[in-house]
Amino acid sequence: MALTSVSNVDLKLLSVFRTVAQCGGFSLAQAELNVSQATISIHIKNLETRLGLTLCQRGRGGFALTDDGQRVYDASNALFNHLEDFRSLVLGFETLVGELQIAIIDNSVFHPEFQLANVIRNFGQLDHSVDLSVHVSPPNSLEQMVLGGQAHIGIGYFPRRLAQLDYDPLYMSEMQLYCGQDHPLFDRDDPDISVSDVENADHAQRGYVSYDQLPENERQFNYAARAQNIEGLAHLVLSGQYLAFLPVHYADQFERNGKVRPLLSDTYSYTSCYEIIRRKSAARTPAERKFHELLISESIEHDLVHPDVPTR
Repeated sequence: MALTSVSNVDLKLLSVFRTVAQCGGFSLAQAELNVSQATISIHIKNLETRLGLTLCQRGRGGFALTDDGQRVYDASNALFNHLEDFRSLVLGFETLVGELQIAIIDNSVFHPEFQLANVIRNFGQLDHSVDLSVHVSPPNSLEQMVLGGQAHIGIGYFPRRLAQLDYDPLYMSEMQLYCGQDHPLFDRDDPDISVSDVENADHAQRGYVSYDQLPENERQFNYAARAQNIEGLAHLVLSGQYLAFLPVHYADQFERNGKVRPLLSDTYSYTSCYEIIRRKSAARTPAERKFHELLISESIEHDLVHPDVPTR
């Protein structure tokens, strides 16, 4: 019979399934749950029966979630986060307890000024009992994690505006167009490179920016590859086959080693504003409020947002 209501037993089964999915298999979850693999198997089978779904594949090919299993895993993460939020809001009052899920874009660790590590350190020095998790994802996944309740706070570049989310500016990032050392344009000086040379080259598109969000001069590019995150774009640029926009703070490590260079910076460069997002309708726990406060303090202290700088 398919699940029609959620009982304490169901929460227990979902908790076991969540641990198995996080650990990547029954054997790895055994130590975490402190039960035998046979017991774990029974729990998962009971949950599958309750839901009327096959959640995972296990056998010689290894452990893997099915599409339904991934959907249930995502939903269970949101469910348990909401339960923790309830405990924090109702039972914890202003005490910093429960879980705090932070999701951040993949390239920020190299930013010379904004350091999430500083915020985490300042938060860690407070009197709290918070289980902190940090996830790294591309912008569209960050939005979905926050909307779905899998993350309390998202930090990244968000070219679109969703009515369900609040946005707070956090720090700026300069973007330039780069080519790799094996690209035909790499050894040519900028005065010897024309706009048509750039437009006719193969480009890698930022998968999280739709075509209608591109400025007019970038719509002329010949997009022959794409990636959903900065590291993927970097691999494509380093191959010498494609041009792509990268954050200057991220590309600097490769430029110093002679592996990439920017092209026509006066024509192809811009500044992006990285922001904090949170779901408007979500109750804000004391832990989330405090972490958000520390993020804003970090931005103000280091003067990371400049309203007079044009961004896109």
